[in-house]
Amino acid sequence: MRYLYFWMGIAILFILTGCNAVTGTVDPEQMTPPDVVVKINGDTYETVRGSFCWSNNRQGVCEEYAGSVELLADKEPIVAAPGEEVTIDIPNGLVPDEYSVDFSLTNQYENHVILAVDHKFTAPKEEGLYYFSYFARWKNKGNAFYAFLIEVDESARE
Repeated sequence: MRYLYFWMGIAILFILTGCNAVTGTVDPEQMTPPDVVVKINGDTYETVRGSFCWSNNRQGVCEEYAGSVELLADKEPIVAAPGEEVTIDIPNGLVPDEYSVDFSLTNQYENHVILAVDHKFTAPKEEGLYYFSYFARWKNKGNAFYAFLIEVDESARE
């Protein structure tokens, strides 16, 4: 009978250990995509992270947010000169496998995809307020949308 209790105890120990390995705790900071910044003319600006899905250690989370216009409703725009180079940077170095950049001029979401090479593009040539979205996808990690607002102004050329 002692052997039966001994082996039952061992079995329970293996079961509990196995369950703990599958549902181990994960640092909450590892359950969100990295921060993304915008660099223009040597200055660095934060972006607003929007909707994302992210996974780590066999656990995942998805969060849904409004579009870029709503995310940026109370944000000050980044002022840039027409045609100025804009760089999107991820300070922690986690470079996405795929990305795209688009913008909208109004709250009607008439998105215009723009050519970005090596996470760089030029600001529009026409003055105005532009709502930008940056979409990034990391293989085996997840994806995220980021938003930032650029005001193209000829007087920023100084």
